[in-house]
Amino acid sequence: METYLQTKLLPGIIRQSVRIRRWRMYRVLKQTLAVIFPFILLGVIAEALNSTVFSPRGFFAEIYHLQTVIPFYTQIQHILSVLQAVTINLSAPAVAFLAAKFMAHSYHKDETLAGLTSALSFFTFNLNFSPGQHDTFLIQNLGYRGLFFAFWLGVGIGWLFRFGKISQEPALKESSISDRVTNSLHHLLLINLILIISMAISYAISLIAADGIIGVIYSFFQFPGTRLTGHVSIRLALLTTMNALIWWAGLEGPLNLAAAATQGNGTLGADNLNYALEHNNLFNVPHPYTMSTIYYPFANFGGVGMMMALIFAIFIVSRRHSMREIAGLGLAPAIVNNPVAILVGLPVILNPLLLIPFILTPLVNQGIAWFVIRLHIMPPPVYTVPTGTPGPFIAFLGTNGNWVALVVSLLCLLVSTLIYIPFVRLTMIVNDEAAQLEAQDEKALA
Repeated sequence: METYLQTKLLPGIIRQSVRIRRWRMYRVLKQTLAVIFPFILLGVIAEALNSTVFSPRGFFAEIYHLQTVIPFYTQIQHILSVLQAVTINLSAPAVAFLAAKFMAHSYHKDETLAGLTSALSFFTFNLNFSPGQHDTFLIQNLGYRGLFFAFWLGVGIGWLFRFGKISQEPALKESSISDRVTNSLHHLLLINLILIISMAISYAISLIAADGIIGVIYSFFQFPGTRLTGHVSIRLALLTTMNALIWWAGLEGPLNLAAAATQGNGTLGADNLNYALEHNNLFNVPHPYTMSTIYYPFANFGGVGMMMALIFAIFIVSRRHSMREIAGLGLAPAIVNNPVAILVGLPVILNPLLLIPFILTPLVNQGIAWFVIRLHIMPPPVYTVPTGTPGPFIAFLGTNGNWVALVVSLLCLLVSTLIYIPFVRLTMIVNDEAAQLEAQDEKALA
């Protein structure tokens, strides 16, 4: 078996992974996310500070009573909100621009016009046609929620520009203003067609979906919820697997940061909390296996896919400066369960090598937690915790300081890190192979 893995399976995985990384669309994805990463990181840091330090329900704010300690508390909170709004909450139009730009560049076409057309098309798709609404655009679609659609829209428009008459935008130093204007006019018909079609589709969709085309996309990923049948552990596994797939695809999954922070679980969570307060006993709560007792406290460290474990795995085995630097930059947000910096920066989004551990680690952790709760070794966490509570401490605080819960949390983090380590090593090998082939291609073209 070991010989088969070394001689057949592993080389085959490496070859296929290298082939995928040489695909035009995958190169465009990596280029796009690399450019957008600094702005995403800035927005994520602002969001993390706002939710944990400059919010009355924030983890650090509650512990240290920061509202009475930090001067200009409200003003700083407002500045961070604005910073978040102009970075991460406006990231989708930037992705639409960059994806079209890099796609058109790969065909040696006018990349600037392609990018601008894509950004305008994205805004057109997110016009707010609802009567009586003051917002011109569907604001909720302009952030991470819209990245999936923005990227594929940009790829499609960049591909359409390959049919443009002009092969490349004229260099600024070698052309007059009139030359650049003429070049733009050559694309006038294509630009108008794209924008008119975008407007027509957007308006048609607004008649059936108030959230626009992105709302329609999300409707296909709605959780079946109570319609799922079978054992509760199977339902939880299916829900968390679907959630991980949605995040991996570049969509904001329903089991998100806000829900994890508050451990909200509707009436089930309320029933558990009321029972615990009434009987002073956590072991016999009516709903021991729910999202708020299994998934959030044990399978969401660093956010979806156990991003904290991925960061630790990179620190342990990676010798690539770029990977370690991205992991270091994403560590602080991951501590308060915000995964977006790592999802975009590494990237994890649409990365086939990291899909398996991204889905597997939450499932394994939920299994560990279910087993320990089932044996009554540890009570299920039922108490709500402050926003941004670091992952390993959610169960500890949610059980009112049960030390077994803390040990199980650390065990889950250790197991998840061990799961990620071989995939991080495989990613390094594939990156090296891909870099060598790219260098050979560039040398051949020189």
